[in-house]
Amino acid sequence: MFSLNFRKSGWLKRYLFFRATNAFTLTEPYLGFREDNLGVENFDDCLYAEVKENGILFGCPVISPHLQDLAKKLNFPKQQGGTILLYLETLFSVSLFENESLTSDGGEADSITYQTRLLKIILLVLQYHLPRSYYNIPQELPLAELLEQNDTLNGALIQLEVVLLDTVTLQGYSSLGNRQNNFAFSKLYFFLLWARENAGSDISAPESYLELDQKLREEMIFIFAALIWADDYVDSTEEKVIENYIEQTGLQQSKQNELTQRIRKPVKIADLHCSFTAVILGSYLVEQLILLSLIDNQEAWQERELIEKISLQLGLSLEKLEQLYGTVAEFFSVHNERLEFLKNNAAVHQFQDYMNDKVVKIVRKNVGNIMNEIKETKELSELLVKATTKPLTAREKEKVREQLMDVARSIPALAIFALPGGGLLLPVLIKVLPFNILPSSFQDEPESSQ
Repeated sequence: MFSLNFRKSGWLKRYLFFRATNAFTLTEPYLGFREDNLGVENFDDCLYAEVKENGILFGCPVISPHLQDLAKKLNFPKQQGGTILLYLETLFSVSLFENESLTSDGGEADSITYQTRLLKIILLVLQYHLPRSYYNIPQELPLAELLEQNDTLNGALIQLEVVLLDTVTLQGYSSLGNRQNNFAFSKLYFFLLWARENAGSDISAPESYLELDQKLREEMIFIFAALIWADDYVDSTEEKVIENYIEQTGLQQSKQNELTQRIRKPVKIADLHCSFTAVILGSYLVEQLILLSLIDNQEAWQERELIEKISLQLGLSLEKLEQLYGTVAEFFSVHNERLEFLKNNAAVHQFQDYMNDKVVKIVRKNVGNIMNEIKETKELSELLVKATTKPLTAREKEKVREQLMDVARSIPALAIFALPGGGLLLPVLIKVLPFNILPSSFQDEPESSQ
C-alpha cells in the first residue's frame, strides 16, 4: 500500500516504487534468448520483436487493458499515461535484462540484487536523459528507501517526467488514440546502446550517443521528404505532415528552421545519406516510410519503387523489404480498430486489400506444403476435421490458431506473416484450406487486445 504522502508524489516515483517491489517478468521475445550469444545483433533481434509487437517501433503504442489499469492505479497523466507507461515498461525491462546478461558471469555479479540493478538503470536513465545535470545520489541505500527519502533523486525524477512527456508523447492525443512521438524509438534505442556499453562499473558520458540520435533524426527527415517529393509535388497536407515530423525531432530551433527550408525544395534519392548500418535502424526507417505513405493518404504500393530504392540504400535486401511490408500490414490488421487517426483512410484500406491478396496467393501456392505439415500434426488435423461438423470449444479454437501459426512458421514463404495475432494469415488459412471451416467458427471470441 502507498502512504498518503507517497500518493501525492510524482507519477514516475510511484512507478519506480511499484517496480522496486514488483519485478519484471520476461516477455515473449526474451524467453528464448540464447545466453551463448550476447552480441548486439542478438539484443537487437529481441528488442525489434518486442517493440514491433507493442507498437513502439511504429509510433503507435498498443495499450493493453492491464497497462491502462496500472496507469490509472499509479495516477499517471490521464491523456498520455498509457503511452508513457508502455515506454517505461519497455525501457526498464529491456535495460535490466541486457545488463544482467552482460554482467552475470557466475561470479560476484550474479549476487547483485534486483533493486540494486534497478537503481543502476535508474541512474543511467537520469544521466542520459538529463545530460547537463549532475546528481549525488547514494547507491548504498535500498532503492525503496531512496525513493521515499532522497530529495535529490526525487527532484531529478520530476525533471525526467517533463522530458518524457515532451519527447515520448504527442500533445492532443489520448492513450487510446495510440500515438507517440515518431522518434521515441530512436531515443530508446540509443539509450540502450549506451547502457550496453556501460554495463560495468565505469560509466562514460552519453554525449556521443545523443549526437547519433540527433543525426538519425535529421537523416530521417530527408528520407521522409524524399517520399513526399516522389511525384515532384508536395501538397498542403504533405507539407503539414513533414513539418509536424520536424517539430517532433526535438532538435534545436535553428536546425528545425534549416530543415524546414531545405525540404521545400525537391529531395531526391541522390540527396540522401544514410550513416547507420544496423539492421534494426534500417527496418525502423523503412517501416516509418510505409506508415507515412498511409498517413498522408498516398497509395503505398505506388510508392514501392521509391521505398525499394531507399531500402537498398539502407542495406536492406528485397526479401527484407517484403518482410517489413508484411509486419506493417500484420500490425494494422490486428490493431486497426485502435488506430483512430487512420480510420476512414482510403490508402490504408487499399494497402490492406493489397496485402490480403498477396497472402492469399502465397497460401494457395503453398497449400500442398501446408497440408503435409498439418497431417504430421495429429491434434491439429483432428481439430480441423471436427470443426467441419461441430463447433469447437474456445480452448480448441485457440489450439487451432496456435498450431496453424506453428505450421506457417515452418514454411519460409509464410513465416513473415506468422506473427503474433495472425491477423492477416489466419483468416486466409481458414478460408483456403480444404476443410470447409466457416470463419465465423473463429470469430465469436472477443479479441483480448480490443
